[in-house]
Amino acid sequence: PERIHAWMGILVEGNQTRRVIASLLGEPGVTSLHDTNGRWDLLAELEVRSMAELSDVLERVRLIAGIRSTETNIHLATYR
Repeated sequence: PERIHAWMGILVEGNQTRRVIASLLGEPGVTSLHDTNGRWDLLAELEVRSMAELSDVLERVRLIAGIRSTETNIHLATYR
């Protein structure tokens, strides 16, 4: 079965970035984590086996202290 890939933009509270990064690096659904500019402070790539597993990852990430908000976009197709 094909795995589900998604991007998650993460907005961090104040000076909590290092704590949030450490927590996200311990999350098995996060396959890569990037510092970025613009609307989001961090960009995480997620990879899971099912929508139920994606829901579990999102629920765990929402519980991480220091995260103000997130937005997740599922990869529908890759062209290059």
